[in-house]
Amino acid sequence: VLVKLLLTLLAAADVASAFVPPMHTKNFLCRVQSAVDDADTAASVQIPPFIASPVLEQVYPALIAHKDKYGNPNIPLGSADGKRCSTLRRLHFQNKLTEEEAAHLTDLGFRFHSFEDVYYECDFDEMLQKLLDYQQEFQTFQIPKKYEPDPELGAWVTMLRRLKQIDDLPEDQVSKLDAVEFEWISTRKCGSSFMKRYREVLDKLTEVHDVGGDEAVAELLSNDAEIKKWIDAQKQVLANGKLSESRVQYMEDLPGVDWMKEL
Repeated sequence: VLVKLLLTLLAAADVASAFVPPMHTKNFLCRVQSAVDDADTAASVQIPPFIASPVLEQVYPALIAHKDKYGNPNIPLGSADGKRCSTLRRLHFQNKLTEEEAAHLTDLGFRFHSFEDVYYECDFDEMLQKLLDYQQEFQTFQIPKKYEPDPELGAWVTMLRRLKQIDDLPEDQVSKLDAVEFEWISTRKCGSSFMKRYREVLDKLTEVHDVGGDEAVAELLSNDAEIKKWIDAQKQVLANGKLSESRVQYMEDLPGVDWMKEL
């Protein structure tokens, strides 16, 4: 099959050379050779026996070819394989990949969805209907952040509230949610030490920022060693590669703080 593909592409190159300048012909031949190399790599890939997902099995050779060529397996959108990668991320967030499959993809350097990705990837109206179904069943919009039957829905609702808090949610979406009397304030409290301290810091910075803006926040940080110490600690966790994408987003939402710079 590869031989036939190569012969076909080379024949096309011969035809192209009769109609285009030499430089364009050279570029075309380079693209032909690149396509042949990618196809050769993909054809030689052995699918690990533990892979059970049909989507992962189908895109796996392309993942390896992309990693060999670019250093990572994250194929961008714009191709069929890019769309399959997007599907893989949703399957992972929905807990529909096995632990072994997810671990193997992580080892390859595959980037999975964060909470932020879920909001931007999902269709708003589709997710809104899921939320309304949840509300009808449980008589509340207080869905758990990590809702096991539908992890995407829990993450999506979490991002709605976060984006609304920083005035970054489109007005038409706010209107639709207001129309169904969506509860913008979560009554569920995360028990992690990070979130407990984060809420304290966020409340304090918001209070100061509302009165005096960025300058007031800067003055607070110069006088409050505990808050500054906590923010610096999160910067160090990030530098060590151990701060999750969702927590990075939380830190970026702190008012008046460019936390990626030295304070």
